[in-house]
Amino acid sequence: MIRILSFIFSFLLLQTAAAQYRSPLLSKLAQDIKDHRLDEFPLVDAAFILSGVTDDDSLQVYLDWYDDLLQTIRNYNLDMVDRIASASRVFSYLHSSWLLKYKEEATTLIDVVKSKRYNCVAGTILYNLICQDLGWPTEAFETPTHTYTIFPDFGDDITVENTSPIGFNIMRNLNEYSRYLLQFYPHNQAYQIGLDRIYAYENSQGRRIDNTELLGLLAYNRAYFANKAEQYQTAYDFVLLAQDFNQDSRSNTQFEISLNYRWGKQLVEQKDYQTAFKVFADAYERYWENRDFAQNCRLAFFMAQKENWQKKEWTTFQQLTDEMLNLQLLEDHDLQNLKAYMFNWIQFFQYNKPVDDLKALTNYWRDIFPNDSFLQSLP
Repeated sequence: MIRILSFIFSFLLLQTAAAQYRSPLLSKLAQDIKDHRLDEFPLVDAAFILSGVTDDDSLQVYLDWYDDLLQTIRNYNLDMVDRIASASRVFSYLHSSWLLKYKEEATTLIDVVKSKRYNCVAGTILYNLICQDLGWPTEAFETPTHTYTIFPDFGDDITVENTSPIGFNIMRNLNEYSRYLLQFYPHNQAYQIGLDRIYAYENSQGRRIDNTELLGLLAYNRAYFANKAEQYQTAYDFVLLAQDFNQDSRSNTQFEISLNYRWGKQLVEQKDYQTAFKVFADAYERYWENRDFAQNCRLAFFMAQKENWQKKEWTTFQQLTDEMLNLQLLEDHDLQNLKAYMFNWIQFFQYNKPVDDLKALTNYWRDIFPNDSFLQSLP
């Protein structure tokens, strides 16, 4: 019976290597969100940290800005009974004061504070958090190309398109909104879907997300721009973090797949086979139907194991073997290749290790190859 160990980890070696790119605040946030919920950090703190704030003093400056903005809005004496009209008034204020210029690359709240530029993620995060703090629960809707605000308990289907100053309750004119969405699609794809079906297509491919999941889109956007700069390790680090916020991001599937290809390829070219295996193994677990990831995972595994054997790194060899067996990717010829290493390790231990270590090694291989005649002949 093949040895299957119940590892529950997110490839710690990768995370350790990537952690050098994180500020202490980002590292603490990453630890807090490991269980897919925030306990230590409020949403607004997390939003600014994901935006790039790296130290406590700077974070306090941005939180003071947010508190001042919230207090300014409260001073308008909003009619809390007429929530729809009040939410519309808040929306108009933000677009007249802070959300002034749409820019695709302006994905963070720092972009809003410093330059009053924003994209759909930054605009939706700011509007949702403000409304939430005013007492109006908010959600978002994530599609393959876009995100917008939903008020789940207003009693009406209130959808807010945060990239347009006339976007409050955009569903009042569905045809106009469908035409507006065209800008987010490549020209040919828009015509393939059908100009009159863009909104329906968007919603059929999307899902509702809460505000914690919404923050994951900010992490994904940070990953996107790191990838664009060919900083693949940083991009991958942000993807791992984004997945803890948003485990099913519809808008980032293709980006994740392409990043895994690029980062894994670069690691192989750098002859970092151990990390390449972990990247491809992670990719295969998430996208098991992608046979390229399965094949790349096997190739990187055996290149890494060749290196571990040459360096006589048994602990690492065993760890990677356990991980590979958990994936259940090894075919018959792969198992024969692994068995060749079994002979080598047993011989090495016979001449270089204590008897108890040899016995433990032999028992390990017996778990994997219980019917092997050579192993059965050993004491």
